[in-house]
Amino acid sequence: MRLAKMIGGAGHCSRRQASRLIADGRVSVNGDIAHHLTFVDHEDKISIDGEVINVFNEKYYVVYHKPVGIDCNLNVSDPDSLLHLIPQSFPRLFPIGRLDKDSCGLLLLTNDGELANRLLQPQFKQTKCYEVCVEPSFSNRTNNNIALSDDFESQMNQPIMIRGKLTTVCEITLIDDLRFTITLTQGLNRQIRKMCSHLGFNVTHLKRLSMANIALGSLLSGEWRVVSHNELRNLKDLLGVG
Repeated sequence: MRLAKMIGGAGHCSRRQASRLIADGRVSVNGDIAHHLTFVDHEDKISIDGEVINVFNEKYYVVYHKPVGIDCNLNVSDPDSLLHLIPQSFPRLFPIGRLDKDSCGLLLLTNDGELANRLLQPQFKQTKCYEVCVEPSFSNRTNNNIALSDDFESQMNQPIMIRGKLTTVCEITLIDDLRFTITLTQGLNRQIRKMCSHLGFNVTHLKRLSMANIALGSLLSGEWRVVSHNELRNLKDLLGVG
């Protein structure tokens, strides 16, 4: 098995993060510095920064209602890091994707690298739904003297370029004159904020409500819950993971 896949499957980090660790020379196999083409099995001793990792971890899947002000990085030296808030009863977990520090809502964490990799791969087109509040109001923001509330969905679906990639079609539902929900199958850098800014809106509040079939529901800000058996089974079915 490729080394990055083994590390990701062990739950130390995502497969993409594992590739960066290997490229930085921080991973060794049986005492030797590893490379991207290194193949391993469960008999090999894999170390990251000199610490041997356990490749037989029990898999955990938890939902966290991230408050504004918490950073999704796992940097022990950052006082705002999510790392300091993960309950000690959980094993080492990493977030699947990110939420901006100034955003809140559902964050899914796991130590299952294969599932995380599938959920983040663009070809699986898993939905993410957000509630967004903007300023000014739709009725006060016009395009060719037409209130954008009358044409907001089509305007938001005009593709824009973000880091070399065009935005794709999304689903928009207006809630009131300041708020809407948006469902995406992409996860480009600060995508919603940039799409709104392109139309002259400033995002004042952004909350993730769901990711694939996992919903935030009534979970309060700062609270955790374990993903239910039915949720996990349905998620694995969606992703084609055994």
